[in-house]
Amino acid sequence: MAHCRVERIEGLQRSVNRALAFLICPDEPNIDAKQTFEGLSVKRQREVRDRFDYWLQGGRHNQYFHGWDYPPYKDCFVFKWKEKRQHQRLYGFLIHPYPRMNNRLKVCVLVAHAQKNSENTDPAELNGALALSQRLDVISAVKAEFVDWKEEV
Repeated sequence: MAHCRVERIEGLQRSVNRALAFLICPDEPNIDAKQTFEGLSVKRQREVRDRFDYWLQGGRHNQYFHGWDYPPYKDCFVFKWKEKRQHQRLYGFLIHPYPRMNNRLKVCVLVAHAQKNSENTDPAELNGALALSQRLDVISAVKAEFVDWKEEV
């Protein structure tokens, strides 16, 4: 199993309760959210960053991002945009890294990019994010990256 780490997304608005990060696993090519994001044009990256900031501030907008209400995908999450009439998605999962000490902190860890021709979500994308959210090395990486938020209230 590859060594994975989590990297906060720099330059976003600060939130007390929410944070965004990329999962980086060099030996796993399907974990490509960071590479995709960094490869976007400046204009498109700004658009996606605005959606990140809106979520960080507690906003709701199903056209830009959303989770799922039904098990087992209730902790999966997606940020969305269109480029040249193609649906673009960054899939990830939500996690409370320190639920006993700071149960308000919710981190969205983005893991994979998908390009689609239709609005509907491919269950394989959700299953991939779900599987990563349950891996002990991934959970440990999230905790290590957000240890400084452990006791913030």
